[in-house]
Amino acid sequence: MNFFQSQDEARRKTGYLIWMFILAVLAIVAAVNLVISALIINVGGETAALIPDIDWLSNNLALVVNISLVTAGFIGLSSLYKIVSLSSGGGKVARSLGGTLITAETQDLLHRRLYNVVEEMAIASGIPMPEVYVLERESGINAFAAGFTAGDAAVTVTRGTLELLSRDELQGVIGHEFSHILNGDMRLNTRLMGFLFGILIIGLIGRAVLNSARYSDVQSSNSRRPDGAIAIYLAGLGLFLIGYIGVFFGQLIKAAVSRQREFLADASAVQFTRQTLGIAGALKKIAAIQQGSELRTVDSDEVSHMLFATGAVFSPWLATHPPLISRIKALEPNFTDAELDRLAEQIREQTPTQNSAVANDESLEAGGFVQHFAVTPEAVIETVGMPADGHMQLASKLRRALPENLYFAAHSSTDALPLVLALLLNENEVVRRTQLDLIAEQLGGATVLTAETLYFEIGKLGTLFRLPLLQMAFPFIKNRPLEQLERMADLVRQLIEVDGVVDTFEFALSQVLKTHLTDAVHPQHRHGNLRLTQLPEAIGVLFSVMAKQGRAEAGAVGRAYQKGMDSFVRYQPGIKMLIDTQQWPGYASPQHWVSSTDAALDQLDGLHILDKQALISALVSTICDDGKVIATEAELLRAISATLHCPLPPFVFDVVR
Repeated sequence: MNFFQSQDEARRKTGYLIWMFILAVLAIVAAVNLVISALIINVGGETAALIPDIDWLSNNLALVVNISLVTAGFIGLSSLYKIVSLSSGGGKVARSLGGTLITAETQDLLHRRLYNVVEEMAIASGIPMPEVYVLERESGINAFAAGFTAGDAAVTVTRGTLELLSRDELQGVIGHEFSHILNGDMRLNTRLMGFLFGILIIGLIGRAVLNSARYSDVQSSNSRRPDGAIAIYLAGLGLFLIGYIGVFFGQLIKAAVSRQREFLADASAVQFTRQTLGIAGALKKIAAIQQGSELRTVDSDEVSHMLFATGAVFSPWLATHPPLISRIKALEPNFTDAELDRLAEQIREQTPTQNSAVANDESLEAGGFVQHFAVTPEAVIETVGMPADGHMQLASKLRRALPENLYFAAHSSTDALPLVLALLLNENEVVRRTQLDLIAEQLGGATVLTAETLYFEIGKLGTLFRLPLLQMAFPFIKNRPLEQLERMADLVRQLIEVDGVVDTFEFALSQVLKTHLTDAVHPQHRHGNLRLTQLPEAIGVLFSVMAKQGRAEAGAVGRAYQKGMDSFVRYQPGIKMLIDTQQWPGYASPQHWVSSTDAALDQLDGLHILDKQALISALVSTICDDGKVIATEAELLRAISATLHCPLPPFVFDVVR
């Protein structure tokens, strides 16, 4: 299953989740009606029956309708409140569980290894660096990813994960969590948290009413209204029991939504690292150690469906994860339980040290950048949202090859913004001086000095480093106040337009930055339902711009454009389309290509996910028409893919160093 099919599956799971949520709400509404009606009957002495019969319900229909509307509305608003509260980012979920934020400046060597692994995975995946948290008081092995989009994602691991796993095993766990980010599971899981809160809220109210009734009973030794006190107590008990209906339905929903996605995430982790030892080794250690994956210092029930492995013990048919042994055997069919006894003994004798962790981490050679990947429609589609081992190796080499001052600037709350601005400075000294004057007007002389210094350092590197630097710096930009982000976006636009010419990289970087910031500030993106046939003009603009990259002759541009148009009628796995090539506009050089392309991408982001697959595939056909791929084509394609929320790993070129 590739990225596009996984996203489509997650979308269908969301629809399934909504229907199950509706069924749970109906069950809770029926139970609330039953409890309140029975309370009215028995306290008021209206009939001899203990529960309402058909006649009573028909005579009190207005009451039943009102109770139903109030209950359903309350559950719905509670769920909406929780979902909105979670929209502030995955970091909020991590912090609510006691997570400690980790940065590149950490002096803890195990934290440092974790940060490096996450950063390499982000570069290889083509997404901005997520926030990283550690649950310091948890000795079990576990992890989770939270957030709505890649722009507001956070990855959290337990201290036990850092101390007990090797680098390969840690990389396997992080690869599993990145699969949840890339395949749409993270967004689905975060929404599920909101839905479950609404389902469980009735039980929480019941618990509060019970506590209140007990307190009142203790305070009042001479009750003058025993019936009223009993009524309150019974109401609280009824609502509390109804809450367990919510718990039951919630666990059923989590199990139904989560279990199969865990197998997929395990398989994706293998694809990222190109070996099963890492992810399988982590699962074996969970099975071998006494504390396993259990979270002991926090209430894991709310996030159990998000975890790498189950955080508490549930009935097998209500479990949010497949059995550990099943997951291990899916990766290593010849695995036997006897291996766990040997592994448990090894772990008991093992004394994890930070020095060994870092030695393991830093022993990898940086090496050169001469790696090649096939650039064909099929090959590119397979890597969207699914980086391969070669991309992981490249990401590690890129991170290690960065000069120290650039690396620290990308991870500095003060220098991250000057670094991004430095990426936009022009080679022409006259234009660059004008750009620096604009920066000075808005941000002051210190920012100008830093940006200019970083510009000359960046100039010593190849083009392959430019977008990764933006990915690294992003976490230190996105958390600024909204007003500052708006001013920064306006400054970026001014820097790009200062010479009246917008080159491809300037457009690509501004587009990626705009997309990630929008996702971080308003993290509610989801793929739409539009079809390719509904947006011929937008497609024409996009392919006209792509066809012009690296081609000066009008005939060559026209042929590249037509190659992309023709590829729409080719068979695309999983996509059913009947497209008449005559309906597409012919090639025409777009006027004001920057604004035209920006508007086209805004429309095309509303495409159905499988139509996005066809679009990116056709764009690759346009690029490859002349048998070569140049840097501007690669950067523009990556920017387009990022805007469409289909992250593409870096293309690999021979880099002159």
